[in-house]
Amino acid sequence: MNLITLKDLRAKRLAYNWETIYVGMEMAYFTIQAISDYAVEPMEGGINDEFINQLAWGVEDEDSSRILFEIKCHFNLVSEKKNNDEYKLENRKLRFVYLSKLNDEVTDDKKLLDEIEKFYDNQGYPEDMNTFIEYMPQDSYTNCKILILRFHEFLNLEGEQLRLI
Repeated sequence: MNLITLKDLRAKRLAYNWETIYVGMEMAYFTIQAISDYAVEPMEGGINDEFINQLAWGVEDEDSSRILFEIKCHFNLVSEKKNNDEYKLENRKLRFVYLSKLNDEVTDDKKLLDEIEKFYDNQGYPEDMNTFIEYMPQDSYTNCKILILRFHEFLNLEGEQLRLI
C-alpha cells in the first residue's frame, strides 16, 4: 500500500500542522515530499518565513533527519516523544487515515485483514485494534466477516472522534 499524503488527510476532514508532519515522518506514514507539500500551504496563506520557503523548494531523502530536527526546533514542537499526548493524537490521526485508505484500496476481505495485521505488527500492537486482529484471542466466535465488521466499526468511531478534536 502507498503511504498517505496531505490530500488523504484533507479528504478525511482532519486538521494537520507541523506536528502532524513531524509525527508522520517519524512513523513513516509520509514520504519526504510531505514536508515540501505542507510548506507551500503557509506560503500560499501569506506567511513569509525563510525556513518554510527553503522547505517548499524540496527536501532530499538524505537530509530528512536533519530537516526533522530543524522543524522540531523552528516550530517548537512538543511531540518529540512518543509517549507525549500530542504525539499520540497525531499518530492516531495518521493511523486512521492510513487504515481508511487501506480499506478503500483493498477489496478482498482476507487480503485486507492480512494488511491490517501487518500494520498492527509494525505499529507495536495497539490494544484498541485487538478486536479485529485474527490471531488475537477474541471474546466470542469470529470469522472473516465479523473481523471486517469490527474493523469498519473501529474506523467509523475513530473518524467521528478525531473530527471532534
